[in-house]
This record gives sequence, C-alpha cells and structure tokens, in this order.
Amino acid sequence: MPEERVLSGSLAIVGSEDLVSGLRALGFQVYAVKGKEQAEAALSESVYKGIAVCLVQEDIYTLTRERIGSFKDLPLPVFVPFAKDNQTELLEEIVKDIRLRATGKLY
Repeated sequence: MPEERVLSGSLAIVGSEDLVSGLRALGFQVYAVKGKEQAEAALSESVYKGIAVCLVQEDIYTLTRERIGSFKDLPLPVFVPFAKDNQTELLEEIVKDIRLRATGKLY
C-alpha cells in the first residue's frame, strides 16, 4: 500500500482567543489575534508557511480584506471567512464573486 503523505501545515485558523483556543489542542495552526496588525502578521505567516486553507473569523476577515486581497495572485492559501454563529453573509458574497468570475453568471 502506498505511503500516505500528511500535510501538517495545511490548515490554519485566525480568530479571537476565545474562539480559537480550543482548536489549538486539535493540532491546527492557530493564530489568536487582537487587532488589525496582529491579524495581518498572522495572514502573512500563513502564506510564508505554505498553509493550504486559512479560516479567518469574519470580523477579522473584514478588517484585513485589503491584505487578503494582496495574496490573490498566489495559488495558496485559500482564505475562508467563518462566523461564530455559523451565519456569514460574507462567505456567500465571496462565493458569488468567484462564480461570477468563473462563469459570467451569478446562478
């Protein structure tokens, strides 16, 4: 049987301490940030480390949208917003934008 390759740094989570602290125990790369400066540093580090997917708490995503946009020409990481209450209009907006760019249609 072929040997499986595990990417240890394939997922990172950027959010407030109270939200992400428990995820650290699961082995994810976790960045507990306060403010725009720390958040932007965490995003840059996730790019540098070769993270594949970076989950970003929605309010932090909104705060650092310009910085996230500066990485748009890179294949990785994919930045995905998430909300504490699992209700995020921002993610829907991003998916619509991707769909529009890919197909020229919203639906």
